[in-house]
Order: sequence, then C-alpha cells, then structure tokens
Amino acid sequence: MHFRAHARRVIRLRATLAQAGAGDRDAQVLNLGMGGACVALSLAEPLEPGEHVTVSFLAPTLWDPLAFPARVAWAHAPLSGPGTTSLRVGLAFEPTDPAAVYALFELLTTMSF
Repeated sequence: MHFRAHARRVIRLRATLAQAGAGDRDAQVLNLGMGGACVALSLAEPLEPGEHVTVSFLAPTLWDPLAFPARVAWAHAPLSGPGTTSLRVGLAFEPTDPAAVYALFELLTTMSF
C-alpha cells in the first residue's frame, strides 16, 4: 500500500511559498497530487516541519496562480554531495476553498497529457 492517501505525479512547475512574517520564496515543484506536493527551495531559507505556508502554483494552463494553504510535513536536503544548494520540502495541503481543489484537479488532469 502506498503511504499517501493521494498519488503524486512527477511534474515541473514554478511556485512561490508565502509565510506570515516572511517574504515570498521561489520554489520548483518536483511532484504534485491532490493531497500535497514536494518542492525544492534554497537552503538559505529553510522551513521546519509543522510550519504553515501558502503555496501558489504558476502553470501555463492557469491565468492566475493557484494558491493553497499547506503545512510543512517534512524538510531535508537532497542526497547529493557537497555544494547542494536546495532543500526538498514535503507539503500537505489544507484546502479551504472547494473551487481551488477543483482547479488543482483540472491542473493535474491537463498536465498528464
């Protein structure tokens, strides 16, 4: 059995992460699903498990960024050697807007082609 409730798709999208009291951070989406995402961001701006962020996806199929509240589930540096400059972060979505959930479903559907 898979350890996630919703499967993820390997995908490459730009995103921004916003956190209360901090500026926006650029991120690269590595995988995406209905329940969350894995993103890569700079090691200079670490996040800790349990922190809350808003992730906004920038996709060619969207007019405006698709924003979701999320909780950091885990964060660690990739398994590459010295000189690694990015941090991988697992995000668990905490959606409050049914329209945004549907928009995410549509995004995942269109990105599979």
